[in-house]
Amino acid sequence: MRNALHAFQTAVMSAPELQRQLGTCERHERFSAQAMAAAGRLGLTLAPDALAPRARARAASVVPTPAWPPLEWLPVRIVDSDDGPLVDWAYFGDDPLKDSFFEDSMQRALARPFNRVFRHVTKLDDFIDNAPDDGAAAPLRGLVYHMSRCGSTLVAQMLGALPATLSLSEPGPFDAAVRLAMAGAGLRGDRGTALLRAMASALGRARHGERQCFIKLDSWHILAFPLIHAALPHVPWVYLFRDPVEVLVSQMRMRGYQTVPSLVPGGLYGIDDDLPGPEDLCARIFAKHHEAAIQALARWHGLVIDYADLPEAFVDRIAPHFRLSLTCAERAAVERAGRWDAKAPADLFVPDSAQKQHRASRAVLEAVRRNLRDLHAELGRRLIRPQPHPH
Repeated sequence: MRNALHAFQTAVMSAPELQRQLGTCERHERFSAQAMAAAGRLGLTLAPDALAPRARARAASVVPTPAWPPLEWLPVRIVDSDDGPLVDWAYFGDDPLKDSFFEDSMQRALARPFNRVFRHVTKLDDFIDNAPDDGAAAPLRGLVYHMSRCGSTLVAQMLGALPATLSLSEPGPFDAAVRLAMAGAGLRGDRGTALLRAMASALGRARHGERQCFIKLDSWHILAFPLIHAALPHVPWVYLFRDPVEVLVSQMRMRGYQTVPSLVPGGLYGIDDDLPGPEDLCARIFAKHHEAAIQALARWHGLVIDYADLPEAFVDRIAPHFRLSLTCAERAAVERAGRWDAKAPADLFVPDSAQKQHRASRAVLEAVRRNLRDLHAELGRRLIRPQPHPH
């Protein structure tokens, strides 16, 4: 019976139409019934429990396939195996990537019965070398770097409100590719940049005929700016920042993973552990972000955006910088998106800057004064604000 299941898996993985039929099933009962019927049409008899819900098998236990899967598949992670890193894919079908974060869309796809039975993995070298050049990916039109907790998710949601546009918010597979490229392991130089280009192309697959793609990166990626820029040198980019007091107040309430040195590439921050407290650690980390952004601005053309200027800055600065000419309808769409809470899209946005300033502890204020005040002022000097129209 196990041979029958393997034969069925092999048949489905070579039949995109069967993938579409089975991959859209949300409930296990319907999936199982349709899969059993499809197996029967192929002359295969599956055991009653062959398709029972189970944890997604380790990618390392699946035989890699050199070619990329059909368009409806997207990478979800890079995993280790005895033969080296593997790109693990999942079937997304027609599911649009409209969540606040790519992770949310990914988890919804992985929960489908189809992705608990069928797998596609690709060796890293094959993933790079066999990247299709068939125009199936929406062209990458912009990158959003950010300090953290400074409106980047809002910008990503406003970009995603544009028609025929794919907006990817902190996609984990791209983060994994950046980490691998930084670590080396046979990926230094052109090989590492080729991996980043391939991953951007794989994530930007135009499953709905999208004509443009944008990626909001993880906040620590500004420290990998030279690497990412080498891979995507012609893609416009912005760096978002916010009053550091407000950012630190948010971080003290709920720390982001980028403020935990053990969760980012080793030695990335170069910060000693003997700090007065978490306020100073976070402040020094964001100082590193600002320093990297200032260095990038000195060498390459980019745009800095202050959180205080959002959402209006999207239309008058970010859109032109990304070479977007908004129609009246598109402008109305992004302005509607700008009225909602980016991380809780069912709720209207409520400004909280004054509240955060009021709640700032002495430790937060001192950490900002010691580490971030001058860098924040330097970024402020690099702001380009449109001149008001004369009345």
